[in-house]
Amino acid sequence: MKRLILLFLMLSLKIFSLDIVDNYVVGEKGEKILLKEYKRIVIYNFGAIEILYKLGADKNIVAIANHSKKIWPQEKTQKLPLAGSISKPSLEKILSFNPDLVIFNVMGNEKSGLEKFNIPSITFSNKNLDDILKNTLILGKLVNREKESKELVEELNNKLKYIRENFKLQGKAVILYSDSPPTSFEKNSLPVEILETLGLDVIVPKVGKKPIISSEYILRENPKYIIGTRGVKDIDGIKNGLQLIEETDAYKNKNIYVIDSSEILRASHRVFDEIEKIYEELKK
Repeated sequence: MKRLILLFLMLSLKIFSLDIVDNYVVGEKGEKILLKEYKRIVIYNFGAIEILYKLGADKNIVAIANHSKKIWPQEKTQKLPLAGSISKPSLEKILSFNPDLVIFNVMGNEKSGLEKFNIPSITFSNKNLDDILKNTLILGKLVNREKESKELVEELNNKLKYIRENFKLQGKAVILYSDSPPTSFEKNSLPVEILETLGLDVIVPKVGKKPIISSEYILRENPKYIIGTRGVKDIDGIKNGLQLIEETDAYKNKNIYVIDSSEILRASHRVFDEIEKIYEELKK
């Protein structure tokens, strides 16, 4: 009974990405799949693809979502068959690959259609660094690469410890989700956590899920760094979108940057390397 109550609370609050309850893996949207090895997986989450390749489980992947951006390791992933878009997975294409598991992104799924064919599915996302570590261990169990996943998580934990002890930046920072209008990531997002890991004080307006950065806010907070990603293409976009940006220390000291969103929002093991790259760029 206690386990049932715990599971109900988890599903109600949706505070987890992947979790293990008894002998099942529970997904982002409450799906449950048996905790065992799966050998024919269709994947709509690019972070999961990169992690499985890192674990040496690429033979377990039979198809992935349509994509236009690079997925590591590109020379191998670009040869994989495609199974429809992330937001609108194709049930027909999924079935053509005869999978024993489908891993969906939070943007869309075909769970109800797959249930008619007794094909298990699960929704996967990494919202923060802890999620990446935890989900790597769970993915390792699902592809019989538990030893490799433990070794990878130990390596990533050591890297994160080294970063926190040796990479130190100071000052306020704004990280933009878009420059038209200028909007910030929410406080509990992965990009914010990455900058905070480097010691920065990431400022976020307290109104809205994607808070708009007003001219009054930018003047009052006067950030030392302004960083764009996701919907931000270049530095000129940031300068044109943020009114009175010329009055900030970030502008005066040329501390305005654009980071490739596919490198920090995909949320695979490679994010830990990207943190180091971001530090090297910002400390110049």
